[in-house]
Amino acid sequence: MHHLQERIQLAVAFRWAARLGWQSGICNHFSMAVDGSSGPAGILINPQGFHWSELTASSLLLMNADGRIIDGEGAVEDTAFFIHLSIHNQLPSATCILHAHPPYSTAIMCSKPGRIVNCSQDSLRFHGRIAYDDHFGGLADDTREGKRIANALDGKSIMLMANHGITVTGPSVAKALDDFYYLELTAKYQLLANNAGEGLNILSDEKANQLAPAIQEENGQVEGHFNAIQRILDKEEPEYRQ
Repeated sequence: MHHLQERIQLAVAFRWAARLGWQSGICNHFSMAVDGSSGPAGILINPQGFHWSELTASSLLLMNADGRIIDGEGAVEDTAFFIHLSIHNQLPSATCILHAHPPYSTAIMCSKPGRIVNCSQDSLRFHGRIAYDDHFGGLADDTREGKRIANALDGKSIMLMANHGITVTGPSVAKALDDFYYLELTAKYQLLANNAGEGLNILSDEKANQLAPAIQEENGQVEGHFNAIQRILDKEEPEYRQ
């Protein structure tokens, strides 16, 4: 099996996302660009029609830069094809792309003004890092909409999409998964605090600018988080490696 280690990493993301309730039925999609060092270069992505809790390393598909399946059995769902192919082709730095409709961050984008604000420590992880796509174009089922979404990232690694969901990119599966986790947690805090009825305690831009850099330093936490997740899956769902 080509790209075994990369396949295992992406399978970890799917299994953990399923546990945390981030998926919508058999919709949504994660992908990872792989080089040619251990097999054909291309993009690993989930096949259409599978629950994320079913996915294993070997079940993932490998498609080339033109979108043709070159390893694996199955098809790629249309919106996955257009969103992921466009972002990978336009943003080589986006090694891993996680696109889903998790409840809390999606709820933020279903309401006005549709913004994450600096009202929690975890929100400072994303200070200055989020692009907002305020145009909902329906299903991303053609090349033009895929390219529009890719362009809307505007150099940022994370995008929140009005009336839709979120897209998190990163240089590794570990980084993208860590950001996705804390973004959804940040949105949860914001919604719960807002629903308390006393108003949000929002930090000033000056304070956020001062505090965010230290909070955005990784200090080994990203890899540590991923390794802890993988240890749990190795114990409880070891078949994900197959």
